Amino acid sequence: MNSSKRLLFAAGTLLLVHLLTPVATNAADPVRLTNDGKMKQDLCFTHDTRELIYSTLKTAQLIKLQRLNLETGAVEDFHASANTNEICIDFAKDMKRYAYIRNDGNLHTVLHVQDVEKGELHSLNPGGGFACVRALTISPDGQHVVYSFPETNGSQQLWQTDNRLQNKKELTKSDFLDTYPRYSPTGNVITFSSTRSGNFDIFRMSAHGSGIFQLTDHPGLDTRPVFSPDGNKIAYTSLRDGNYEIFIMNADGSNQKQVTDNPGKDDFACWHPDGKRIVYVGEVKGKTDIFSISVEDLLE
Repeated sequence: MNSSKRLLFAAGTLLLVHLLTPVATNAADPVRLTNDGKMKQDLCFTHDTRELIYSTLKTAQLIKLQRLNLETGAVEDFHASANTNEICIDFAKDMKRYAYIRNDGNLHTVLHVQDVEKGELHSLNPGGGFACVRALTISPDGQHVVYSFPETNGSQQLWQTDNRLQNKKELTKSDFLDTYPRYSPTGNVITFSSTRSGNFDIFRMSAHGSGIFQLTDHPGLDTRPVFSPDGNKIAYTSLRDGNYEIFIMNADGSNQKQVTDNPGKDDFACWHPDGKRIVYVGEVKGKTDIFSISVEDLLE
């Protein structure tokens, strides 16, 4: 390799290291939003910003979707009549449709899309046996749903359907685990977590499944990515330092910054619609609750 090529290679290597190296930065102190200490996951805001929806261990045998009113602090069931486990909800921007996962048997889940205006519930049953839809996202315009599903070879792929849960299309085809998809605010990009790099890292691709691009590269797990309301940032969970913490980065993978610093586990990040705060599930002394933290000083 001649000297000019060596210099170009070195410059490119330094740029990649700069893009993928996190910056240790302290955010503001977190604010506790719940106090019951029960297991919680899958946080999602309604687009009118008034309510935070999440799944919680309501009883020893039942996980239910609940709604937290941020103005009054009131908590109530999202589906009052639900008597089986429900997880992982996501809303279209106009709130006319939402998608969620419901357990209908032993290790078997069904994907639902609720058409709020028409009062129609559409369902996708993945088949018999131990068949579980693992995670989902609905496009901002409410026209498509993307979900992850295990294959017979042990991999897990991302699939896309229309909002009636018909016309399935496989977006990823690999021997790896692809999961936790999330649409960008414009709906033209999907970010997801995948083991295709050797362990779970964050990737992005077009909404059609093309142009897969790796955003994080660490020996520790990076997972559950979610775009900021303006699409410029991604929040995610990382185990890179031996403990689950919330991180943010630019949508191209650069400028990675640590948000939380908690001896317990911090997970399931969700951007507040104002784009200045992140809510997440935090573990404190063995109990889990929902916290809010300002990231306004970390957005530059």
